[in-house]
Amino acid sequence: MDMRDLGGALWRQRWLVILVVTLVGGAVALGVVLAPKTYSARAEVAAAAAGGSTGEDLDSLRGTLAENANSTDVMEQVRTQLDVERSVDELTRNVEASWVEGTVLIRVEARDSDPRVAADIANLVTAALPLKDPSEGAFRFSPSDPARVPLTFSSPNLLLAIGVGALLALVLGLSAALVRDRRTYTVSSAATVEQVLDIPVLAHIQPPREPGLLAMYAGTPDADIFRRLRVSIEVEASGDPAGLVVVTGVTDGDLNAWLAANLAISLAGVGRHTLLVDARMGAGASRPTDLEPASAGLYEVLRGAPLASALNPGPVDGLEVISSGRWGAESHGELLETGFAEAAQDMRDGFDVVVVIANSITDSDDAAIMGSQGAVLLGVTEGELRPHELTKVHYRLVASGSRLLGAVLVGRSKDKWAA
Repeated sequence: MDMRDLGGALWRQRWLVILVVTLVGGAVALGVVLAPKTYSARAEVAAAAAGGSTGEDLDSLRGTLAENANSTDVMEQVRTQLDVERSVDELTRNVEASWVEGTVLIRVEARDSDPRVAADIANLVTAALPLKDPSEGAFRFSPSDPARVPLTFSSPNLLLAIGVGALLALVLGLSAALVRDRRTYTVSSAATVEQVLDIPVLAHIQPPREPGLLAMYAGTPDADIFRRLRVSIEVEASGDPAGLVVVTGVTDGDLNAWLAANLAISLAGVGRHTLLVDARMGAGASRPTDLEPASAGLYEVLRGAPLASALNPGPVDGLEVISSGRWGAESHGELLETGFAEAAQDMRDGFDVVVVIANSITDSDDAAIMGSQGAVLLGVTEGELRPHELTKVHYRLVASGSRLLGAVLVGRSKDKWAA
């Protein structure tokens, strides 16, 4: 998924992203509010040389003095001076001291759940240090920076909580948007079809309530729609005319038949000697049509019957029809693979254009097998497939060697045409 696809998914699912970010932000804020707070206070005491010792010796003694800051003796003395109850062990865990290198300062840091108590502990420790001087008078102690009551807590770390919360909100929001978009976003516009398939959308039309093989007679609005579809196909195939066009789709065979039959009628209406072949086999062959005669059909032609024995007049001049025939127990896929190429050549030799009705490409590979002998027109129903599912359909057709003329988007918006 490139950045444009990611941006599109985030925009389509923007309300979900906003909801997730809001919930995560609220949860982080509530966690910070409810979490136990710890306050830190710092105090410093100066341990200047009283005389008689070298600087290096004094620095070592200052380090030792800082280590003694949370000793049991010092903590016991601090405990007795506090006006709240704290154990020696608790004080020991929450007091740290260090010598500030390059200075004469001993820094004491105390932590407590009460900000005032934290400041008291730090000040009491700095006051008790001179009484526990291991240098035996080598230092002259003086307060440097007494602890003040902290105004905000040091734990939990507010900046860290905000950073982690923001990162968590971003990850969860992005994940939720991508998962929901993949599950719910369907192809419903010509622009999306063209982006996914990288082929032109030749028409965006609305089907009748009951698609069938009935003709859309010249002069009607529906006939004009198919006239423009025919023109779009001819323009698209102008550099390499398609003598055989397989009409398939991602929906049932009836809609494919409606597209193919009316395209064939439009071609015949402009003087093109056109053959319409009903190649719906398997589940599609069980659907009788108004134009299905009691003669030989595609099945018999593939089994060796003469093409002429299967030809029947269509509903308009210049159009002939071959029914699907009476299919036996053979695998129609195998029969198409072994016999359709020769039959297709005979059809092209006898007609200007051959239009083939195929089962849905999502049901079988029949359209891919037959499309390798010509070109494919793909019908895509609005809101029926997700983009990655449509991509799989495209790969199946391309892998078979089929030439994709373009797509027809079938949906609620009537008479919309791609540029």
